[in-house]
Amino acid sequence: LVRWLPDGSLAFVGRADAQVKLRGYRIELGEIESQLQRQSGVAQAVVVVRETGSGPALVAYVVRKAGAEEPAADWSGALSSALKRQLPEYMVPATYVAVGALPLNANGKIDRGALPMPDEEAVGARSAYVAPRNAREAVLCGLWAEVLQRPQVGSFTTEL
Repeated sequence: LVRWLPDGSLAFVGRADAQVKLRGYRIELGEIESQLQRQSGVAQAVVVVRETGSGPALVAYVVRKAGAEEPAADWSGALSSALKRQLPEYMVPATYVAVGALPLNANGKIDRGALPMPDEEAVGARSAYVAPRNAREAVLCGLWAEVLQRPQVGSFTTEL
């Protein structure tokens, strides 16, 4: 989507679809949502990109089906494992948030902006910082941390 500026030029506003670019990958959020909704016990699902302490991450908001058993303590792990069989690793959400219902706007569409922020500890539980392995990586991480204005740059594991 673009808009006309007073000087006659066009300014990019955003995309009309739900495609995002995250860590160099183009991701269609609807594809992740579709796979989530195929899982047993999931009535609705919405995936958004949220800014976390370690940078942007995919966050899935899940509404359980009526009458579905209470989610186990590791229900997000079960969803994540199921998605890893269907999707590439970069499309698997970093965290899952259970919600009673998805917020709707005046037009009856899902209001993604009204979704609650995930608990920062829950997001951090999925990704652990991995320090540079050698002096060369330490120098590169230091440079990137300075450029990106981040306290720490390295790799992050997403294993449960």
